[in-house]
Amino acid sequence: MPCRCEEDNTERFDAADRATRAGCDMRTIIRRHNLEGELTVETRAWIKKHDREDAERIAKENAEGIRQRVKQNALDKLTLEERRVLGL
Repeated sequence: MPCRCEEDNTERFDAADRATRAGCDMRTIIRRHNLEGELTVETRAWIKKHDREDAERIAKENAEGIRQRVKQNALDKLTLEERRVLGL
C-alpha cells in the first residue's frame, strides 16, 4: 500500500497525501544516491518519523493480510505466460 497522510479533512488530506507520497519518493531517490547527509535536520527528522510510521503501517497491513490480498489481486491479473516470464 502506498504512503499516505493520516489527516481527516478531505481537501487537506488529498494535498497532504500527495505531498507525503512525493516526499517518500524523494527519500528513496536521496537514499539511492547516498545524499541524506545533505538534508536539513528537520528533513532528516521527517524521514525518520516517516520510516517509523511506514514500518508500523506495513506490520499492520501484514497482520491483517492486506498486503497479501493486494499481491494476490495483482498476480491474478497476470496471464500464465506473464507469470512464466516473471518466474512466478
